[in-house]
Amino acid sequence: MSLQTFSVDGLHCQSCVRTVSEVLTALPAVSAVDIDLAPDGPSTVRVDADTELSAEQIQAALDDEGDFSVVR
Repeated sequence: MSLQTFSVDGLHCQSCVRTVSEVLTALPAVSAVDIDLAPDGPSTVRVDADTELSAEQIQAALDDEGDFSVVR
């Protein structure tokens, strides 16, 4: 298992947290997602997965779900 942390901008409420959690948990390698919401800036998104995921993979999963962007 690999625990990775990403900064994601665009999360403003618990509904956003739920959406991002559901989308990322649906990825085949992901077993858990934990998010610290920061409505005024990038939120901290921790992803527990079987393999390393790139920021591009996370962004691709979020692209159709709202105005979320991985901060690099």
